[in-house]
Amino acid sequence: MPEYSGPSLTEAISSLQFPVDRASETAVVAAVEQHLTACSISPGDGALLILESLDQWNQTGVPSSLLKKIVPIALTAGLEGDLGSLLPANYFVIFGKLLAGTADWNGLPHTTARRLISRLPLLNHLLVEENMSCSQVSKLLKALETSLDVPYQAVGVIARSLGHFPSLSSNLAGDELWNADASFALSLFPDSDTLGACDIAGKEAEKYLPETDVAHLLRQLSQVLIPTGPINWPYLQILHFCCVPLEFFDHPASYLYEFAPRGQIAMQLFARYPASTGNPVLNNAKAVQTLDRAWARTRGGDDAHALVAILESLESLPHVTRRSLAKVLRSWLYRVIELETSTPIPLPTDLTAEEIERVIFYVADYETNTQGVLEQRIVDGLSFLAFAGEGWRPRGIGDSVNASNLSRHKLGDVEFANVDNRTAIALEAHGGHLSITYVKDHQRSLARIVDQRLEESWSALDDPSAWTIRVIFVAHSRAPSGLPKSEEISKVRIEYEYWDYKQLIGHASASTDRLGNDKAFHSFAIQPLDLKTIRQSVRDRFLAIARPLPS
Repeated sequence: MPEYSGPSLTEAISSLQFPVDRASETAVVAAVEQHLTACSISPGDGALLILESLDQWNQTGVPSSLLKKIVPIALTAGLEGDLGSLLPANYFVIFGKLLAGTADWNGLPHTTARRLISRLPLLNHLLVEENMSCSQVSKLLKALETSLDVPYQAVGVIARSLGHFPSLSSNLAGDELWNADASFALSLFPDSDTLGACDIAGKEAEKYLPETDVAHLLRQLSQVLIPTGPINWPYLQILHFCCVPLEFFDHPASYLYEFAPRGQIAMQLFARYPASTGNPVLNNAKAVQTLDRAWARTRGGDDAHALVAILESLESLPHVTRRSLAKVLRSWLYRVIELETSTPIPLPTDLTAEEIERVIFYVADYETNTQGVLEQRIVDGLSFLAFAGEGWRPRGIGDSVNASNLSRHKLGDVEFANVDNRTAIALEAHGGHLSITYVKDHQRSLARIVDQRLEESWSALDDPSAWTIRVIFVAHSRAPSGLPKSEEISKVRIEYEYWDYKQLIGHASASTDRLGNDKAFHSFAIQPLDLKTIRQSVRDRFLAIARPLPS
């Protein structure tokens, strides 16, 4: 009798594509062979029966009794841990769900389903250890192996079976995240308008995405530079919805439907916006799974292209970085909503000089806990009185607390320049203690601004060495030693001075009969507090200081 020359048992078992590693293959074959021997089936016959059963399963979708017996045996021998506990008893259940699909997605071909399950250890690692969403896993599989181009729902079948289905908590992704973003928005945008918020968010985004002008994209998205163009709220709602899962999962931002745009979390988020246009995702992207450039072209408008560009930029980043940038974007969206929905309660018109001066002298001694807003406005008014004499041109008065000196082309928070004297005075107000680290950081940024100013105009007027800049830091306290006194930047002489708030008050008082009655001080320090960009909490704090309750 000639030797058996058909497929080996190892080859037949390999055709089933079990999700076991190479080191476990011998144990799998041994366990299956032991079962076949107990059933009086030789390894050669067993190999033929397995291949015949596999072909039948491909054709009918129904596994044979032999497969139903040997698959759990093989998986038990080849898998350990959670997978070894879960998969042997659930293999055919998972397989059936992958073949069947649902009303939202077509079931997989038999071969593709088998390939997908063969990758189950990788899927488990990506879902559990890498905290990926099903969409991200699907996207990664397609990039690694083009034959595994499966919808995220198919990955979701496996994720549910493993007990690791990515889902958002209504508490964590609802009010808790909203409040965290509101707190971050308070620190980033204490008093900025929409245009200023775009610039500040863009500056913050440079930490994570320096190669992209995020500020420009936000200006396009919000249409802030179009005087008659209303905000396209649905696109902002979509961006917000896309940024929520990024706080919790490694998820591709442009993938819309995994986290239920019709669900409770989404609808509560959309309801926070001043828009009554229905569901923004369903109304604008019902027929697409992802927002891409093809979608933007069908919509037209710079705002649609800006939305896609932002989502593409997010997806280009590693998860940790993407999560940080998404936080900036959600906080920017919070600020835009806040600016469009707040109704300021103005300060009383009967404020007395004594009450205003009570605030001025309070600022001289204490921080107001208004993110620097009250301090900045008080410094605006005081510095104008102290330095805005004839020939001195002010710059920066009225700017928001976090406005970039470089983008605003100013040498400090507030600047006064006298071209005839070739001199500029820059004030940097700082609440609390002024440290050497803070001053050195300002020195680094000042160098860029000096070069900017020389290029803009100063070099054309005179040699750089003819110019002098006095930088006055105003703070409640400062480092006792080690603070710089002077330096040269691009041949421009820089002189550093360190004042407390009482010194600034003294210089301002010399030019007026009474600070509390001065019209210029009112114009630059008090009236701006009624602007819509100023949170009500700042006006409330002003009144609490000006009119303290009797003890």
